[in-house]
Amino acid sequence: MFSKRIEVLSPSLTIEISTLARELKAAGKDILSFSAGEPDFDTPSKIKEAAIDAINHGFTRYTAVAGIPELLEAISNKLDRENGLKYTTEQILVSNGAKQSLFNITQALLEEGDEVIIPAPYWVTYPELVKFAGATPVTVDTDERNGFKITAKELEDAITPKTKMIILTSPSNPTGSIYSKEELERLAKVLEGTNIWVVSDEMYEKLVFGDAKFVSAAAISDDMFQRTITVNGLSKSVAMTGW
Repeated sequence: MFSKRIEVLSPSLTIEISTLARELKAAGKDILSFSAGEPDFDTPSKIKEAAIDAINHGFTRYTAVAGIPELLEAISNKLDRENGLKYTTEQILVSNGAKQSLFNITQALLEEGDEVIIPAPYWVTYPELVKFAGATPVTVDTDERNGFKITAKELEDAITPKTKMIILTSPSNPTGSIYSKEELERLAKVLEGTNIWVVSDEMYEKLVFGDAKFVSAAAISDDMFQRTITVNGLSKSVAMTGW
């Protein structure tokens, strides 16, 4: 018998589609897989060389759980320089990937009975993490007219006394939409005076094309900075999905 926590979860559609795509390719079919978010370029040589050099010099032991000081400092500098976010190294935690970060966040902040607003279409992992934490995912359907982005009115209508968190993804997986500064400001205005957390998944920050401009949610205002947990990483920006 599995635990009740496991029984509420649904199988990963991403894995199902990826597996089917591999099987069809192996059978000789010409397949374009739009399942897992896999960059179409290789990890840069200098990253691979640095990793090999570290291993060759014995850097293979346990390290600080939150991340080594040099890495925390580099992340802090990056967020300040590129995103306008002044996080100290004490405010940064390094994980084994964004999915682990999101798991840790939902486990640490959510209780049974809490509600989490998730704009749809969404990455299929989000509602499963929420359910595993004992909370209830509340999906808000978006449409093409608004670029598949939740509006301030839609957010306001979705909020209840049970709302504990909203998960924003910009650039979005799977739609590719990006929230503008003005759109984020309108969402921030709705959240003022509430105790609602914002989890800002910014993993696709570097995969921006055309004239679109990426803006970090936490950079919108001091109020947003205080309520936002920023999730970012290297798997998409420098093709380190399998590291």
